[in-house]
Amino acid sequence: MRDWLPAAFKLLSFSCLAAAVNGCAGPSIGAKPESSYTPVITEESMLTAARANSDSPIEAAASNGCPPVQVEGGQRYVTIYEGNRVGDGNSVVHRAEITKTARECQATMGLVQVKYGIAGRVLLGPKGKPGTVTLPAVMQVFDRAKNKVKTDQVTVSVTITRENPLSYFSIVRDVTIPVKDGTTAQDYTISIAFEKKPGAA
Repeated sequence: MRDWLPAAFKLLSFSCLAAAVNGCAGPSIGAKPESSYTPVITEESMLTAARANSDSPIEAAASNGCPPVQVEGGQRYVTIYEGNRVGDGNSVVHRAEITKTARECQATMGLVQVKYGIAGRVLLGPKGKPGTVTLPAVMQVFDRAKNKVKTDQVTVSVTITRENPLSYFSIVRDVTIPVKDGTTAQDYTISIAFEKKPGAA
């Protein structure tokens, strides 16, 4: 199925990525929020990271003390097929991939405010048509017992042209997580995944 993937997926070096997301580590979880605090993670910085090197590690930047961001293994990619012909490389409409994540956070009494970002790419397939591609994804927060704490629907949207069949996306969102007594922010996990509907894999 990958024989239709162009050489465009072989991108630039990891050094570009470091500049794009430098400083993404937010303040320590035990630190008090400061009025001068300015979030580092932006849609622009995530987009730059995705464009710089999509084949480098998926975690663009880690912030000590923040809940980890995980992309579910089988849900990092989604491929849409024409006529539900799943697995047929010649029937691919488009394929999307999450290639970058980042996070930063601030702590207050009993809460942690997390700014998380995801970025990636969408490639037009043999059966794809130029235009806007919209794909559903979901963010979920789990505690250390794997109980679901929060859910947020996320929409990935890009515009693809025949002349430029590879396009990039980035999303930055905020989520407030209640931290129960006896736990820390790192006991919680933010999970991101594409939602796969019939005709997708």
